[in-house]
Amino acid sequence: MDRDESLLEERDLARTYDGGAYDDAWTAVKQYRRVAAYRIDNPDEGYTAIANALELPVGRVRSWVDYEKTPNVVAGLRAAREHGWLEVTYDDDTFTALNALVANVYSGGSINQQNWQPLFVLNERGFNSHVIDALELADVGYTVHDEADDDRGPVIRPGEDGAILGRVLYVLGAPLGKKSKLEEFSLPWYLDEAPRDVRELFVHCYLSNRAYPDPASASIQIIEERPRSYREELAALIRSVADGPVTVGEESVTISADASRSLGHLPEHRIAAEESE
Repeated sequence: MDRDESLLEERDLARTYDGGAYDDAWTAVKQYRRVAAYRIDNPDEGYTAIANALELPVGRVRSWVDYEKTPNVVAGLRAAREHGWLEVTYDDDTFTALNALVANVYSGGSINQQNWQPLFVLNERGFNSHVIDALELADVGYTVHDEADDDRGPVIRPGEDGAILGRVLYVLGAPLGKKSKLEEFSLPWYLDEAPRDVRELFVHCYLSNRAYPDPASASIQIIEERPRSYREELAALIRSVADGPVTVGEESVTISADASRSLGHLPEHRIAAEESE
């Protein structure tokens, strides 16, 4: 895949709305746009005439014309475009943010299956965590969902358009719902042909949440109670950006001292907008 090739199309995002108000949300988007274009040239025609002219269901057109209802999928596409999430490429600053957020869904967050809202648990750096930078760079900011307690740090979520962002992250490959209950679990598809810098950022974000350094050996261990196939996939990804052995164990992935040093052994990888160039 070329660096300038789009990673997220309107159709892909629209499909996440299937089964709600419309069985085929992308078809509804195209119909809505046809109605809007027709009304520009025929401002005096009512919904029945429009429906007949375009051969569309009368009830559907009436809700758009007489009741001025905008389908949720259309509103979602508009918001995604305003935030710069659609047609992103590997080289876009916006994708830098999305890549980091996908990594955080895997390593320290989740996307609610019912409302599509992403939640992120802050690591030991608290509100200096890189996920704060990622949400700011994604143009949504953040709000505190739960304060810190004895078991974990504060939990944050996007400050606006969180459900739409959750859908975007899902299209990019982030898991939806409780990860422990998913039968199939693998890394996001866009990493398969991603440039090194994209893979490297994903790894650093992942490690900032899940790495357990061993001072005695200078190695790093990641505890992963996932299928072995996933641990092997994760190890292969880390090897692709690290110079040194990375091994798979029972419920763990171990990054050797050499590999750790080649990664810079960064406990936190900052991606503030001014550093993303």
